[in-house]
Amino acid sequence: MTDEKKEIIELLLADRRFIYSLMHKVFGREPDMEILNILTSASSKDAFDILSDTEGDILGRAARFFDELSRDAEDPAFLDKLKGEYTRLFIGPLELVAPPWESVYDNENGSLFQESTLRVREFYRSFNLLPQGYPRVADDSLALELAFMAELAERALQAFESNDTEALKRNLDGSRVFLKAHLLVWIPKFLKKMEKTATAYMYPQLCVILDSFIKKDYEILRTVQDELEA
Repeated sequence: MTDEKKEIIELLLADRRFIYSLMHKVFGREPDMEILNILTSASSKDAFDILSDTEGDILGRAARFFDELSRDAEDPAFLDKLKGEYTRLFIGPLELVAPPWESVYDNENGSLFQESTLRVREFYRSFNLLPQGYPRVADDSLALELAFMAELAERALQAFESNDTEALKRNLDGSRVFLKAHLLVWIPKFLKKMEKTATAYMYPQLCVILDSFIKKDYEILRTVQDELEA
């Protein structure tokens, strides 16, 4: 493999680690100025630009949306609006428009802690990972699944930098399998429900970006694996 290809692969591995970590933070806790500052930073814009195929695609438009957020954030009341949107979408107390758990989309009753939850838990265990709060938390929440992908992305980058081919392959394979079996299956359903939300200050737009990113990431993983096997 040429030095140029190595640099490209390392850039892609670092980029996907950054985005998964960012998305975990965004969906995993109530919004604050720290999250807004990260989203609207040059690093975030560059991360999505790197993965964009064309200026007009969803990932290419992410930077413009982040610029809009930056302008909106100048209004002192905007953060309160984001907090209200986050609460309505992900906490309650009213019925959630788009529940952020995979198992909800895996059965007709929309119930938590289904068979899919156990499959996710076993996948975590296969990488010696379990979420904080186990076994009281639903392992298949959006935030936890993104945290898992961020951890595998971190491990893959470290393995590449240390020339640990076996660990690199394991974490790339695991990432691709998890995407195909889980996130790529239920995020489109989650996104469809998200379209019914009463407000769209930030989270519905970020769901669109996330949906586009995980599809792109699946392609990236295949490309990187092909390069490593060439």
